[in-house]
Amino acid sequence: MTKKVVANKYDYDFQNDSGFFYITDKKYMSSIESDGIILDFDEDNSLIGIEILDASKKFQVSKSALLNIKHFNALIVISKESIKITTELEIIKRNKVFPKCVEALTANILNLPSGTQGIAVTC
Repeated sequence: MTKKVVANKYDYDFQNDSGFFYITDKKYMSSIESDGIILDFDEDNSLIGIEILDASKKFQVSKSALLNIKHFNALIVISKESIKITTELEIIKRNKVFPKCVEALTANILNLPSGTQGIAVTC
């Protein structure tokens, strides 16, 4: 079963090319990073945020395109050994919606419990 949350905040730092998708009413506990994608968890090991470094390069879009995100979705599959991150976003360009996807894989060094978590935000 997938544990899904809806993020209520999106910020894009144009100068540093970092996108942030997060929930504002949860207390941060720990983070794990994989290929420039940082996952934030609360005290219940629930996903509460994602930061994507060098976002324009990862999604192969211009920085200005990241100011026009329509929707973002991430699926995090956690096993005893690893964490697989799949992110998808839709940007609006010339009144058309373009999907983009980035994946990353890392070791489960935080010993997070196995399961599937998702986070989504509509901008």
